[in-house]
Amino acid sequence: MKTKISIFAMCAVLFLAASCKKGGLLDESTLTTLNEETTFADSINTQAFLTRIYQQVGFQYDIQYLDAGGHAGAADEGVTGRYNGTQNSGVVIAFGLISKSSTNTDFTGMWSVPYQNIRRVNVLLKNIGSAPLSAATKKGMIAEARFLRAWYYFLLIRAFGGVPLLGDKVYDITEDFTLKRSSYQECVNYIVAECDAAKADLPTSLTILPQNYGRITQGACMGLKSRVLLYAASPLFNGGQYATSGEVHDLTGYATYDKERWKKAADAALDIMNTGNYSLYVDNGPTNRPGYGFYKVFQLRVNSEYLFAAMRGAQREFESFLLPQSRSGGYAFTVSQQMVDKFPMNNGKAITEAGSGYDPANPYLNRDPRFANSVIYNGAPWILSGNNNAPVNTYVGSGTTDAVSGPLAFNAGYFPRKYLLENSTGNGERCWGLIRYGEILLNYAEALNEYSGPVPEVYDALKKIRERAGITAGADGNYGIKAGATQDEMRLLIQTERGVELFMEEHRMWDARRWKTAAVDFEKPIRGVKITKTGNVFSYEYVDVREHHFPAHYGLFPILASEIAKNTALIQNAGW
Repeated sequence: MKTKISIFAMCAVLFLAASCKKGGLLDESTLTTLNEETTFADSINTQAFLTRIYQQVGFQYDIQYLDAGGHAGAADEGVTGRYNGTQNSGVVIAFGLISKSSTNTDFTGMWSVPYQNIRRVNVLLKNIGSAPLSAATKKGMIAEARFLRAWYYFLLIRAFGGVPLLGDKVYDITEDFTLKRSSYQECVNYIVAECDAAKADLPTSLTILPQNYGRITQGACMGLKSRVLLYAASPLFNGGQYATSGEVHDLTGYATYDKERWKKAADAALDIMNTGNYSLYVDNGPTNRPGYGFYKVFQLRVNSEYLFAAMRGAQREFESFLLPQSRSGGYAFTVSQQMVDKFPMNNGKAITEAGSGYDPANPYLNRDPRFANSVIYNGAPWILSGNNNAPVNTYVGSGTTDAVSGPLAFNAGYFPRKYLLENSTGNGERCWGLIRYGEILLNYAEALNEYSGPVPEVYDALKKIRERAGITAGADGNYGIKAGATQDEMRLLIQTERGVELFMEEHRMWDARRWKTAAVDFEKPIRGVKITKTGNVFSYEYVDVREHHFPAHYGLFPILASEIAKNTALIQNAGW
């Protein structure tokens, strides 16, 4: 069959001008259209070709890619729905607000972008042998490229299950082929093997040279392995896939449940912890608010916590999209009441738990410090003019458009604070942290709890997270974690903790899917808060602001019908 499948098509140009500004490895480049022969005959162009593969590692993190990448609108973290002042424009459409099918172009980038970059890796591997570079440089570049290929495959399998594995082959646009999907197990094994192989030829985070910051290290390989094995052990893939029979069953997960997969995931996370190369970033300066390190780490290009990050140049890109309109933002994303309710109190207890101290009449008082470091709520201070702070008012009648306006509202009454610069001028150095140490500790706690129950090591990992967050230790030193918790209780606590700690880091929608809780968690309206003020007293009414639906088969995304039409060997996921 002669075909022109988009994922394997020859790039019209091998290079594009780099989108990142000055930033270590990813310095801005201006590149001309070159062919393979001239590209790899030049050392600078060869290295620029690898840089191009790096550029899209965080493409689903892009604030302008919110829903096409399935980020916020596909979860219960918040509401997407206002972009440059227009409701539901562009890709910013609440995932569950409309019916999805295999013909929806929202899914295009989730399939095409990874495969475009997988092909670029294979082109590099095919040609780098002839490049005028030292053997040591080539060795390192090959290892980086192999990791990047594994990363892009991970982005595919978390969304679709098993996908075609191309090996090192470079497909020509005129080539006759049909390619079947590899099984989920084959894909996991391939990614893990590539991470292990690449790791052997890469430096540690402690030995990488400053000018190479942003390049792949051993930690990135180990971090991806940890995440892939955690996903593989999870209910959706570990014998619990939606397809109960037929060929698609093995394509979307393991045929049967195996508890040992949880041990492999726990061991992979523990391997990272045992290196001693990473730690939670803490900044307890005398004038800093509690848990300030949790806020500050996302502002730092270089820190003790990032295993893998997408480099960005100096910028203020999040502020213009995420701040409330009273602060000149476009609020492409606002935080839901469901997300706010996940944050415990500063004693670590859930707001519904006895002894928490939660006051419904003053709901933001004495909350987990990560709340104030992550969310702008009614009365929270933020820059109004110069560097002077003033309360953000989200109550009805406040004279701003930041208040909830009712059903299909543009916002839920809360706005992100995480990532945002707490100054009015100048750019930040932040980049996009794709794998960080906080996640590794949570991976370890989850996998170990599933394998061994709530053993002391599970408590230890969670206590480290909560200590850095600024939660008080309490008389028992457990940071609000129930002593003698059952495995089920600990599971729920870990799931909530991941939601709080990893908020807005592009985890929640994937976590709920792999746990198979999404069909319950997301099959309900997005909630917001409608606040009224009488004198100096506020009252709070919790209202539905957005319709949200999540049929069970949304747990895996559809392969585009247009791709199946081009390659009829592809089998569609169940329900699509």
